[in-house]
Amino acid sequence: SCPFLYAWNGERYEFVTDVMWRSALGMPMDIMGSGGRGYASAAASREYIRIPGEALQPREDVYSLQITGELWETGYVDEIKLMVVDHPDSVRVVLDERFVPPGDATLRIYGVGDPLAPIEATDEHGRNLLPFLLEQDDRYVSHFKLGRFQGVTEMHDLILDPGELDPDEDVTLFLNGWIFPTDASINVALSQSDQVASVPPHVQVMGPDGQWQTVIDNISFPSGKAKTVVVDLAGKYLTPDRRVRIRTNMQIYWDHAYFAAGHVTGPEPQAALAPIAADLHYRGFSRVYRKGGRYGPFWFDHSQVSTEQPWLRLEGLFTRFGEVTELLQEPDDMYVVFGPGDEITVEFDASEAPSLPEGWRRDVLLYSDSWLKDADLNTGTGQTVDPLPFHGMSSYPYGPDEAYPQGIEHQEYLREYNTRRMPADRMGPDTRRAPEKEPQE
Repeated sequence: SCPFLYAWNGERYEFVTDVMWRSALGMPMDIMGSGGRGYASAAASREYIRIPGEALQPREDVYSLQITGELWETGYVDEIKLMVVDHPDSVRVVLDERFVPPGDATLRIYGVGDPLAPIEATDEHGRNLLPFLLEQDDRYVSHFKLGRFQGVTEMHDLILDPGELDPDEDVTLFLNGWIFPTDASINVALSQSDQVASVPPHVQVMGPDGQWQTVIDNISFPSGKAKTVVVDLAGKYLTPDRRVRIRTNMQIYWDHAYFAAGHVTGPEPQAALAPIAADLHYRGFSRVYRKGGRYGPFWFDHSQVSTEQPWLRLEGLFTRFGEVTELLQEPDDMYVVFGPGDEITVEFDASEAPSLPEGWRRDVLLYSDSWLKDADLNTGTGQTVDPLPFHGMSSYPYGPDEAYPQGIEHQEYLREYNTRRMPADRMGPDTRRAPEKEPQE
């Protein structure tokens, strides 16, 4: 799902996670329990992703990232920034990385200094799940039966008990895991079924009558792989019983769960770094494996690459290979358009970040303003680059009363940058030229 992010960790480029999940242009949205009514919001283009400090290390004062297209989809990247967050080593920095409603992505950084492990974790049958949740260790909760469709399972519960807490303190729940999602065609099938529907995760607490009561209808789900969902439980408890039950039939594999007591605040970013260099080139497709075994997510090895094209070509004009730095500086609807096999190398000046105090550590946040459109046959205009997205469009695909900006600046951008035409009927080895500047491993 979605483009992949690799970071230079001091020795090699290593897969971090998938990106651009908030944007799902042309996606039928039964995955959000909408009954298949309409497409995903066109406004959801902004995203923050946490990159752990150990995953991104400077090389000659340069932070280097790779953003790759390895699936059957088209990406449109308009702006990228790195945000430096320094904090005491005793504090865990967390972002809410769930699939959220459309609109501006709000940055809230959580700093957890004293995480509280649950004292008990069970499913609806009373099976002990606690060993799978105490650490983020690629051991996943998987005690549910798969259903007819990818991404939809039997209804299942995760019941967490944080133990005794001060009744006057707020409580926040942190859940890290990954989702095996449905796709556009499955969403259409679900919208046409009166027997199967996706039920998003909802939160229940114990009511005065001794029965579980729903207090949060939808907490959404992790935006892909190794993402954290933050659940604010302040004011949600109905009795002194602090257990929570999370119910869903979505195919979510939780890896780590913990609580925090009291109001959780976090550090502010110390610096925002704009790209100093960006190069678009053809690379190919990384070796795929399962991280954590049978129930772990698909993971990717950047050091092992194949140029064999596994997908039908998408039709349209992509951004020409070469230097594209200016396209990633501002959200101006002049963006890098890339497809399967393409890679964008993006570099940042690490010397612009402040010195790290002794006893502190550095995490980095990747901010992106971008869109993503997969090529599923039931995705709106999924087989072609056009129509081009733009900020302010009311929907996607949009109607004849809306159009990509027609001003001189945008037309010059199209003529200068988007000149790489891809036929839609070719498969097999790719014959395009290799990148002029090979990424260093």
